[in-house]
Amino acid sequence: MGLSNFSAVLDFAINEEKKGAGFLKTAADKASGTEKDALTKLHSEAEKSCRALETILRENVTEMVMEPCEELDENKYSFDVSALSGIAGARLLIEKQRDFLKDASKVINLSEVRRAFDRMAGKKNGLLSEIN
Repeated sequence: MGLSNFSAVLDFAINEEKKGAGFLKTAADKASGTEKDALTKLHSEAEKSCRALETILRENVTEMVMEPCEELDENKYSFDVSALSGIAGARLLIEKQRDFLKDASKVINLSEVRRAFDRMAGKKNGLLSEIN
């Protein structure tokens, strides 16, 4: 199934971010030492991203919910958290989320949302740099 309107793109982003936050929380609970610290920080950032995405949807819901956009293939960005573990799993998760945000920013027609997605993708790049 493709993501072909603003609402679908944001719903997908929110759901994947929540799924990722759940994975990061579980992984942090199982880890110890510096890995636990890193995963805890990543979980905190994922929760911030969820809140930011929910705010974007809430603030733009009246104008853009059904606004069409170039279709994105959600299968390219979706992930199965049961196949992930530890820092390596977190890295894959964040890479997929970053790629989605970068690609989605290219198809969204609202400049404020594009900028927000680009900022969030940049933050994901920063997180990847920290854990590498």
